[in-house]
Amino acid sequence: MSLDGHAVRLNQLAQGTRSVEDETRWFEGLDPAGRRDVLDELAFYASQARAGEEDREAAILRAGIKPGDTAAVLLRAGPPHTQLRKICALPGYQQVPAFRLLAALFGVADDRRRVQCAGQCTHGWHHL
Repeated sequence: MSLDGHAVRLNQLAQGTRSVEDETRWFEGLDPAGRRDVLDELAFYASQARAGEEDREAAILRAGIKPGDTAAVLLRAGPPHTQLRKICALPGYQQVPAFRLLAALFGVADDRRRVQCAGQCTHGWHHL
């Protein structure tokens, strides 16, 4: 993975070295196409980190969104790998909770992956 574009920023957010509040403001300032790109990128990273059903509730809690937000309902409706596209496709007014949830899902899954590869990891994004 090349650490270009938003990659460093989103990995730092997932690792907790950037604040969710600051990054949510950054996300809100993007144009609609930019928001879609960021959501797609987060979904890709969550998938690459192998986000699973066991990560759903922790991600919803970490995201700080309401359990009834559409993004949370979608995530609970099936395996994450099938729900990510649906979350990315939410309309503009639901994109902020989607951003927070996808960032949290990536973070939860990535936390597990970093523990699994500790001491032998050569992933650049785990050494930010």
